[in-house]
Amino acid sequence: MRTLTLSIVLLAMSIALSAKVWRVNPTPNSGAPYAALQAAHDAATTLSGDTLYLEGSTYGFGGLSLSKKLTIIGNGYFLGENPQTQFNLSTSNINGYVYCYAGSQGSAFIGCTFTAGVYLYTNNLTFMRNHFNGNTYGIYPQANCSDIVIHSNYFSYVYTIYFTYNHSNILVINNYFAGYVSIGVNFSGIFANNIFAYPTTIYNSTLVNNIALHSVSLTNCLSTYNIGNSTQFGNQNGNQQNVAQSSLFVGLSGNSTDGQWQLKPGSPAIGAGEGGTDIGIFGGEMPYKISGLPPIPAIYSLDSQSLPSNTLNVTLKAKSHN
Repeated sequence: MRTLTLSIVLLAMSIALSAKVWRVNPTPNSGAPYAALQAAHDAATTLSGDTLYLEGSTYGFGGLSLSKKLTIIGNGYFLGENPQTQFNLSTSNINGYVYCYAGSQGSAFIGCTFTAGVYLYTNNLTFMRNHFNGNTYGIYPQANCSDIVIHSNYFSYVYTIYFTYNHSNILVINNYFAGYVSIGVNFSGIFANNIFAYPTTIYNSTLVNNIALHSVSLTNCLSTYNIGNSTQFGNQNGNQQNVAQSSLFVGLSGNSTDGQWQLKPGSPAIGAGEGGTDIGIFGGEMPYKISGLPPIPAIYSLDSQSLPSNTLNVTLKAKSHN
């Protein structure tokens, strides 16, 4: 099972800018070839295997009916709350429903903000470093699907993930869940290094290195090296119970919305996970990335000034976020 986890994670992280990169920006006079996400997808020149880069904007990108294999990269989130994120602090808000249909297998969404639901009708999809921030369902399959990677996302939805059909090989790692997690009986998957902050129901899964801050109902699950604020996981197999939230995290005071979930010095989650890793979203093989910054270089500082010689002196500061 752990070998499966690693192989799927490596597959997800191997996503790179592919054959063609198309800019999408709904800001007037942005100079981007496309102002709407659906228009960029539908263009005859956009081929399966291409990348759509959603530049940060105060305008929404609309929804999407996805039927091509595309990598869709946004600007990240909570950008003004964390240091050295992006020079452009606006998010890439997909503010319409997203439908992933046949033909979109192998697609990935990275660094995007979703304010409407994402509905799945096919297999082999990756959602990594996104912010799900709305009042409806986050990721909600509408048919049988498998090989779904949900990695390092921040879920602010009431219903974060809702799996009710037949699902297998589902990997859910390093996510923060502020809403319901509802996993049905016809499911098999792995939950690792997540934080559950709302009622959670899971069937037929392996749970390792998670932290529960609310009730958790588990049926036919294997649970090891988890922490509960009550007796959700018991105290066997490396699990810890009745651990106060205040003893685990640095907290919100002086920290960002997502940075507050970093472990404080002396936290009982430090080094207490499987193989000696930290428990929680900042532990494991590929920890949560602050602000959901995509794994590409980002400019976080730009300073320009005109010189007497009619030239422009520009100083850029950039960093990679792999």
